[in-house]
Amino acid sequence: HNNPYIMAVVNDGTKEFDHANDGSSQMLSGCVKDFRNKPFPTRAKIEYYMNTLTVLFHNGMTNSEHDFEICLRVENLVLPKTGYFGISATGGLADDHDVLHFLTTSLYSPGQQPTAPAAVKVTPEEEVKLSQEYAEYQKKLEHQKEEYKKEHPVKDQENEFEDWFESDSQRELRQIFSGQGQIFEQVRLLSQKLDEVVGRQERALSLLTSLHSSGVPQQITQQGMPGQAPPQPVMVDTIRRHEVDAILANQNQMLAAAREIRNFLTEVHAKTEKILEKPDRGTAQGTGYDTMAAGNEIREALHGGKRDTEAAAQRVLSAPSFSSCPNCVTPLVLLLAIGAHLIIMFVYS
Repeated sequence: HNNPYIMAVVNDGTKEFDHANDGSSQMLSGCVKDFRNKPFPTRAKIEYYMNTLTVLFHNGMTNSEHDFEICLRVENLVLPKTGYFGISATGGLADDHDVLHFLTTSLYSPGQQPTAPAAVKVTPEEEVKLSQEYAEYQKKLEHQKEEYKKEHPVKDQENEFEDWFESDSQRELRQIFSGQGQIFEQVRLLSQKLDEVVGRQERALSLLTSLHSSGVPQQITQQGMPGQAPPQPVMVDTIRRHEVDAILANQNQMLAAAREIRNFLTEVHAKTEKILEKPDRGTAQGTGYDTMAAGNEIREALHGGKRDTEAAAQRVLSAPSFSSCPNCVTPLVLLLAIGAHLIIMFVYS
């Protein structure tokens, strides 16, 4: 149910995993993430600090190290200091997963970081011995390489150099994929800016709530000269409640539009993967006028979508923090424009 699913389960070695219910009765928290058959390796960043377990996940759609998303966070979790890191394959599915690397680091509280141990000095005799062993291993490796080449000669040497060059269709697909990566980057930057705007709005809303709860309007008094009547307090006009509601509603619409844009881009990546799985025919028909025209139209559509996304990001950045009637393009228009470009891509794919 709800697979593939990432969950956190605490087990002291005496519990048996509930396979019948997929561990749903034992898990602390989890999230649904698709990590199968991605163009890039998927990554997971697991952090345990101050009795808090945090799991970040990278879906493998891009090769950027900044595209981690929060999966789960569990607080007040006490784990023993002694233990082991491990990876195991369980379940009935015959999935083929390769572990590329497994890195571990230590986190310390401020002021508790241990001092680095002193470097171990190597005597000249040991250095010479290690150098000789390394040279022997190198010779042994070269000898094994020669034997392997003799036992497994290259059969097709004439067509060996054909794999070094890419065809026109491969070049077009690579350009499409790079364009989609740029669009993903722009959407990610736009999402970060929207998060900043939401944070500012929440701070302003908390300030307004405190002012309304106190019931005292904000006043600014001026110091008068001696012998003069005290000046009247100056009332400062603040943002209204309905203006804050309008800003939050507009913000929610933009976030929904950003999510739909991400879904559209995910579908485009799926289409691209299907195209990549098709065998390369290599005939003249595949590189004819129709294919070139379709590739040009797809590139124009991608550039148009990128320009629209950049324009929307600039409008969001240039817009004031508090505005009841923004002048930027509406999320619906932005969504329709990018949807039209993606439909063109689907038609020609």
